[in-house]
Amino acid sequence: MPVDALYVRITQWKRTIMSNLVLIADDDDSLRHILAATLEKAGYDTLKARNGRETLASVKSADIDVILLDIWLGDANGLELIEEIQKYNNTASIIIITAHGTTQTAIDAAKQRAYWYLTKPIDQRQLLDLVSRAAAATTQTKNVKTSVLPDVDRQGRMVGQSPAMQEVYLKIGRAAVSDETVLVLGESGTGKELVAQLIHQNSHRSHNPFVVVDCGAMPSSLIESALFGHVKGAYTDAHTARTGKFQQADSGTIFLDEIGELPIEVQMKLLRVLQEREVEPMGGTETHSVDVRIIAATNRLLETAIAQKAFREDLYYRLNVIPISLPPLRERKEDIPELIDLFTHRFVEEYQLSEIRISTEVVKLLTAYEWPGNVRELENAIKRALVMCSGQMLLPEHFDPILNQPSPLGQQGNLDTQIYALLHAYMEQHMESETPPGELYAEIRAIFEKPLFKIVLEHTKGNRSKAADILGINRNTLHTKLVEYKLVS
Repeated sequence: MPVDALYVRITQWKRTIMSNLVLIADDDDSLRHILAATLEKAGYDTLKARNGRETLASVKSADIDVILLDIWLGDANGLELIEEIQKYNNTASIIIITAHGTTQTAIDAAKQRAYWYLTKPIDQRQLLDLVSRAAAATTQTKNVKTSVLPDVDRQGRMVGQSPAMQEVYLKIGRAAVSDETVLVLGESGTGKELVAQLIHQNSHRSHNPFVVVDCGAMPSSLIESALFGHVKGAYTDAHTARTGKFQQADSGTIFLDEIGELPIEVQMKLLRVLQEREVEPMGGTETHSVDVRIIAATNRLLETAIAQKAFREDLYYRLNVIPISLPPLRERKEDIPELIDLFTHRFVEEYQLSEIRISTEVVKLLTAYEWPGNVRELENAIKRALVMCSGQMLLPEHFDPILNQPSPLGQQGNLDTQIYALLHAYMEQHMESETPPGELYAEIRAIFEKPLFKIVLEHTKGNRSKAADILGINRNTLHTKLVEYKLVS
C-alpha cells in the first residue's frame, strides 16, 4: 500500500475511534480512572459516572456509543438500569461489568440486549477488543430501535465460566426472548436438555408446559402416535383416543431430544407442524392448531445424515433457525473444578452425608481426564465416588473406573501418582489436626519406613544383615528402627 494511502487509512481509523464516546459507570473510583486511562490511551473519548443517577444524566446529555455498566452502582442495579438507559439511547452497546459472573448474569444481560459482559479483574487486552467490537456494532445499528425486554427471575443451572460457556449463556438469553425454533448441537452428556430448560424458563412461556420427547428412546412404530396423538381405532391396540406431545405442550415448549433419530417417515409430519402450526392425529382427518415453541437437539452431524438420505434437508433448515453449539467438557477444562464442587455438594446433601472434602490431587486428575461422556460422566463419577468413599475425603482410588488407577494396595499402576495422592490427603488431614508443628516429616517418614522394613525382612526371611545391605543402612540402625516400629520384641 502506498505511503500516502496508508496515511489516509490511519487518519480515517483515528477519526473513527475518536468519534466513539465510552461511558464508564462504576462505583469504584480507582477502577473508573484505570479504565478511562486505558481507553483514552487507545484513542477513545470517555465519560465517567459513579452511580445510577450520574449514569442516566450522562446518557441524557451525550451521544454515547459504548457503556461499561457495573451491576452494582450503589443506588441502582445495572441490569435494572438498562431499560431506563434505552429510553434515551437505544443504540449504545452496553457491556456489563460484574465481580461475580454467573450463568444467570449472562442470561439476564443478554435478555436485556447487553452486548457482552466482563468479569473483574478486567483484562486490558480483552477490554480493548470488546470495546472496539461494541463500538463497531453501535455504528452499524445507529437509528435502529431495540426492544425493551421483560425480566424473568429464574435460577440458572448450568455451570462454567469459560469463554465457550459464556457465549452459550448469551445465546440462551437471546433465544429466550423470541419464539424462533432452536437447534441445540453437542455430544452426549454436554447438557442439551439443560439449555432447552433455561430457554423455556427465561421465556414468556415459562409458566406453561415444558414437554420432553426423546426421539431416540421410542420405537419407530410409536413415535408418531407419541408426537401427534391418535384417534380411537387408529391401529390394533388403539382402544381409546390419545393426545400427542405437541398438544400437551400447547402454549409452552416442546423439546425434541435426539431429533436425528426421528424416522424419515415422521419427519414429513414434523415439517408440517413447523410450517402450519397444526397437528393431525394418526387415523384422524381433523387438524388441531398448536401454539408451541420447538427446541430440538442432536449429537449427530445432521449434514451427514442429509447426505445419507436419513434426514430431510428442508426439515433441517426449519429447525436450524437459532443454532446453539455446546462445547465438550474436554474443551472447557477450566470449568471442571467448579463442576466437581457443584456435584459433590449436591450429592452430599442428597445422600445426607457428613462433609466430604476432595484432595487436590483428585481435582488435578479429574481436570486432566478427557471426559468422553462429558458433564454427565463427571456427574456420575462424583456420585459413584461418594458411594464408594468410606472416609471424609475423596481420593484417586475412588475414581478407579475412569482413571484406571488401582487402589494404593494394588500391584500395578502409577506408583508416583498414588504416593503423591496419599501424601496430599495426609497433608490436608495433618493441617487440620492438633499435631504439634515440626512433626510432619517424622510422621510421614514413619508411614513409609515401617511397611518398607517389614517387606524387606519378609524378603530376606528375617536375615537382618541382608536387610541392612538392601536398605543401605548399618545393622544397628536397622535394629533401632525395628524396635521403634515394634517389628521385633
